[in-house]
Amino acid sequence: MPPVSTGGMRCEQVKNGLTAGFDQMGGYLAVYDEASGQQLWTLKVYDNQRVPSKEGDVQDVFFKSMTLQADGMLLIENEHRARFIVDPKARTSIAAQ
Repeated sequence: MPPVSTGGMRCEQVKNGLTAGFDQMGGYLAVYDEASGQQLWTLKVYDNQRVPSKEGDVQDVFFKSMTLQADGMLLIENEHRARFIVDPKARTSIAAQ
């Protein structure tokens, strides 16, 4: 999925949250300064609870789409069709209605 740019920031999915030091593989957003490429911040968009008795990689849930809305918010839909609104200014994520 291509990154989304807004207000001088490039927003993209963290492709491997575990190797990046996070607690789950998917569900994280990384935001970079477009000019310098420096990472500015990351955000856990949603929790992805694993069932210990099941194989781990089949339980990982990644972004399916990420769209910049007219109000500057990011609409993210994951592979389970759950939708989330990310406010890049407040660095928050909430479930979309």
